[in-house]
Amino acid sequence: MQFRERRKRAISSNLLTGTVVGGFVGIVVFALIWTSTLSGTPGTQLSFNEVALFGGSPSAHSLSAQCGGGAQLEVSIQNPTDQNITVQSIVIYGSGVTNATALVIISNSCLTIQESVPVISPGGDYLLEGYVTAPIRYTAAYVCDIEFSNGQILNQTLLAQS
Repeated sequence: MQFRERRKRAISSNLLTGTVVGGFVGIVVFALIWTSTLSGTPGTQLSFNEVALFGGSPSAHSLSAQCGGGAQLEVSIQNPTDQNITVQSIVIYGSGVTNATALVIISNSCLTIQESVPVISPGGDYLLEGYVTAPIRYTAAYVCDIEFSNGQILNQTLLAQS
């Protein structure tokens, strides 16, 4: 009789252990599948090699002259996706500057981002050279927000370089 009771307890114990281990493995597998679907396809986000702000005088919007100020924003961007991504907006603020933006040279003009719509080609590199619409002080801190058509937002705090 003792043998039968031990055997029943052993089977009962093995069932309990198997249920606990099986449940844990199931949760881990579910979590892995869930996180892989949330993260999306690899290579769907832009990557940035360099983001730099240079101090100097502001540039003015012009349809007949190139940008001429010394305050500039440079962003080196890589697009690993298979689609064109555009720059939607740029806002620079901090150290006495509110809502400044960047202008770009197109032909013989100094245009806003909305007028020029810079395109980052699929699988390529792009260097955004923007001329800031406000004076930028050397070594002062500024926040730069850049919004892209894929929904990505680059939010970077920068010290103005010379």
